[in-house]
Amino acid sequence: MKKFWLILKKLLLIASVICVAVMFVVVLTSAMEKQEQVQCKSLNVKIDYESGLAFLTEEDIKERINFLSGGTLEGKKINAIDFRTIEKEMEKNPYIKNAEIYSDRQQNVWVEILQKRPLIRVMNKDGVGYYISENNDRMPLSDKFTVRLVIALGNVQNNMPQRDSAVQNALYNLVKFINKDVFLHALVDQIEVIEEQNMNLIPKTGGHIIYFGNPTEQVAEKFERLRTFYREGLTKVGWYKYKSINLKFEGQVVCEKADTVPAEAENNATP
Repeated sequence: MKKFWLILKKLLLIASVICVAVMFVVVLTSAMEKQEQVQCKSLNVKIDYESGLAFLTEEDIKERINFLSGGTLEGKKINAIDFRTIEKEMEKNPYIKNAEIYSDRQQNVWVEILQKRPLIRVMNKDGVGYYISENNDRMPLSDKFTVRLVIALGNVQNNMPQRDSAVQNALYNLVKFINKDVFLHALVDQIEVIEEQNMNLIPKTGGHIIYFGNPTEQVAEKFERLRTFYREGLTKVGWYKYKSINLKFEGQVVCEKADTVPAEAENNATP
């Protein structure tokens, strides 16, 4: 009799396990079937406007995503949306640094867009314009939004797809150095590219040009000389006293006097 009850207990245990497994499969299948029927209720876009950039609009993003989805996303089954492929396609946009697409528990689809940040605006001798980004990529100019940046003029390449040219790298590193310094960032308005190893700086104020020379050599030392000259020289004689300031010669600041000096500049100079 004892043996009978042991066998019965084992059979009941096995039956219980089988019942639980069957119930689990039924519940899982039901959940999967239900999930397959879940539809997108809304498409929501978040763009990092707090960065101060506005190359893109929510309408632009929605229109592109709907196109990539083969129609309006709202009402489409969520499990039929290829999020990863859409992200990759969105990141081909020259203004998008990163795109993340996901759905929440309320069946809403969210798109979060991080825009590329431009560092330099190029307007070369042929009239071709574009941006160089903080990652040293080239970005087209936008008719929707313009960023106030250091402008590179002169002999800068036209070829938009090409990247990391010697001139571009030199500009990129020079402007990164300038932007890290409050004084230099407030001073430099334009960079004139004569050739790869010869560039001039044009200040935002003052009637002079700065002959910087090679933008990859003694950069910190040249700017320190310029800073000292401004502090100990121009503040006394006036910003319009010279038409050029030359930093090409090691350890020196060579200046050329302006042909004429505005009267108000003479009056404002420190005696």
